[in-house]
Amino acid sequence: MQHLIKDFHPAGGKHCVSNALKQVFHYYGYDLSEEMIFGLASGLNFFYFEFKNLPYPLIGGRTKIGNFEESLSCNLGIIIETHRTSSSKKAYGELKKLVEHNTPVVIYVDMNPLSYLGMPEEVHFGGHAVVVFGIDEEEEIAYVSDRDSGEAPLTLRQEEESGDFHRVPLHELAAARGSKYKPFPPENKWLTFDLSGMWPIERRIIFEAIRETCTVMRCTPLKNLGIRGIHLFSRKVLEWKDYEREKFKWACFNAYVMINAIGGTGGGAFRRMYGSFLKEGAAITGAAEMEQYGREYITLGELWDDVADTFLSSSDTGSAERLEEIAECLEHIHSKEEKLLHKLCTLVQE
Repeated sequence: MQHLIKDFHPAGGKHCVSNALKQVFHYYGYDLSEEMIFGLASGLNFFYFEFKNLPYPLIGGRTKIGNFEESLSCNLGIIIETHRTSSSKKAYGELKKLVEHNTPVVIYVDMNPLSYLGMPEEVHFGGHAVVVFGIDEEEEIAYVSDRDSGEAPLTLRQEEESGDFHRVPLHELAAARGSKYKPFPPENKWLTFDLSGMWPIERRIIFEAIRETCTVMRCTPLKNLGIRGIHLFSRKVLEWKDYEREKFKWACFNAYVMINAIGGTGGGAFRRMYGSFLKEGAAITGAAEMEQYGREYITLGELWDDVADTFLSSSDTGSAERLEEIAECLEHIHSKEEKLLHKLCTLVQE
């Protein structure tokens, strides 16, 4: 079987899931920006976790895997179904069938087995989304669109020149889809879409998505999530001084990646993307204040990027001497974002 979906146009982007969805939406004639998709999915959040099976704490600036698609479906009036199977054979069979019917397929993968990414052997992340838009069984490859492009590689160690798509060996794709590594095993997941009932992007929909973000960020009872999670992070990071050297270096490097644009955040732990969504939403809703709040979120993203750069420097040196500086910056960010969320929440309470 050899089949390439000719009318699908692979393109790079900022964040793996929103970029994958953007490409599928465009294929079906719905031209939403990646930032609009991120905002309408109420994607902004924050979390800080310490898992026993991970060698360092895990942080992130967006909602958990699965919630993104669910919220987007609810807010847009569309159907996004998530499918899982423990069988690699079934997963490939379903993928092949969809591609043969000219249906581009969003799948979840562990980044590690994909050789074009050049991931370190010990690093696994199964929450990564890509689009498969072709299969060639004679050459034993799949055509995969990731979020990288010719101008923007996806990892610091990417081995091949970044392009708008990759020819991935089928055995690599199977390993990436079926990886068991925790905390985010991909479980051979793939998405199917029914976009026929999509609502027009208007004030009501944008405001509802923002209200959901405000609720998730401000009202969580868990201290490691949302705005409380940022405060917790500012305290917990001081404990990293007690880590042994290699753990400290990896913890700092991981924090850098999870904040910086190279980690798929769009920069500033997704705050830059959310700011752009607010600015785009301001033009649609006519809410002038939203334009200002969008600029403030982009500025907040710049503060996050400064923290990321300090983490990278600390990883390079292996020295904990700048942890107090990081903690102070994080608490400053916490205070500013708490006030900004209050203003945003007040705006959309109609």
